[in-house]
Amino acid sequence: MEKDSLGGSKYLLLIIDEASGCMKGFCLRVKSESEDYIRKYITMVQTQFCKKVKFVRHDGAREFATSSLQLFYEDEGIEQQTTVPYAHQTNGTAERAIRDYRHDRPQHASPCQVGQVLLG
Repeated sequence: MEKDSLGGSKYLLLIIDEASGCMKGFCLRVKSESEDYIRKYITMVQTQFCKKVKFVRHDGAREFATSSLQLFYEDEGIEQQTTVPYAHQTNGTAERAIRDYRHDRPQHASPCQVGQVLLG
């Protein structure tokens, strides 16, 4: 993200459910916040839809591969898949969503500013 949002966020965490195609974005002030959002999202999906999350795929960034998140995945029976570094086509769905988002939003606005305007 080029600049902070109105709320002070710098990063956008995008979670995509491959089964439904549903996308959920979270505005983060620091990357380390992603762990909490990932845990909450997985718990919400498993509770609300009575469906087990089978795997989590990510690009191998440190904030997605913390030891506490790995323990959480093990406890929940979730397989962790890591895409090949610098091979964006191996995580095509997420990369395409990010590319489309960057292309569609106003260039002067951060991702979280656009969300605040659209969502009120």
